[in-house]
Formats: sequence, structure tokens, C-alpha cells
Amino acid sequence: MLSAPRTATGRTTLPYCHQSFHNLQELRHSASLANKVFIQRDYSEGTVCKFQTKFPSELDSRIEKTLFEDTVKTLNNYYAEAEKIGGHAYLEGCLACITAYLIFLCMETRYKKVLKKISRYIQEQNEKIYAPRGLLITDPIERGMRVIEISIYEDRGSSGSSSGSSTTSSSGR
Repeated sequence: MLSAPRTATGRTTLPYCHQSFHNLQELRHSASLANKVFIQRDYSEGTVCKFQTKFPSELDSRIEKTLFEDTVKTLNNYYAEAEKIGGHAYLEGCLACITAYLIFLCMETRYKKVLKKISRYIQEQNEKIYAPRGLLITDPIERGMRVIEISIYEDRGSSGSSSGSSTTSSSGR
């Protein structure tokens, strides 16, 4: 029976399509960064946190347009949920004032809970959809909520790399 090649640490290496990344750090270590794509904020509806759903041409050969758009639309919906002002937000504000903000030592704000939900969603999307395609989404909170960063990785063993890979691979690190 043939076995897959192993790295110095004893981990099995397989092509992106067949590899299941238990830790997304493995993707960063097993492949070289080729490029980064930035999805900008959409300010057409004011300063509400919303990202553009325009499909970047750099991702054409990596992921289907509908999968990308679904991810961005879901993120936009989560951010809209986080910023929604309702009774719960009003109550949190009142409790914060009454307790001199000590209440937040005992409980998380609704906003923070939704941000954690967004982080879990991004982690799930990376594991199920993006990492197997050699892509990795960075949580927008890590970029100051200005952009969604998508890193494009290529197998270190592959000889063909894109012509623009050397110019953008060192940016942002």
C-alpha cells in the first residue's frame, strides 16, 4: 500500500483538494504565500460595516463566485446584526451606566458575542471551503474592520507561479 509523503514533523502532505487542515496554521506553513486580495468596505449606505460583494478576478480559478458572494453577504448580515440597536442594546447601556460599566466584567456585550460568532463563521468557512482551495480569509477585526483580506497560497512544490506573486507576498506581514 502506498503512503502519502511525510514532512520532517511526520505529518502527511497531500494536494489542497484532498488535504484536511486540522489547524489553519498548517496551511500557512505547508504552502507559500502567492498573493493577497483585499475586499474593501462598502460605504454606499453610510458608515455601517458592510463589505463589497464584487468578485475579485484574482480568485477566478480558485473559488466559485457564488461561494464567495455567499460568504461576504453572510458576513455583512452578521455585522448588521451586531450594529442593530434594539431593546437589548438599550438595556446593556442602562446597566453599564448604573454599574459604572462594572457589569461588563461579568457579562459580554451583545456586540462582542456577535463578533465571536463572526470569528467562528470565518474559521468554519476557512476549514470547509477556503483552505482546501489554497485560500485563507483573515478576520476583518484583525485589519481594523477596513478590509476582508484573502491570502492566496500555492504549493511550494509547484513550479508555476503567477507573475505578480513576488510583489505582493511580502506586504502586510
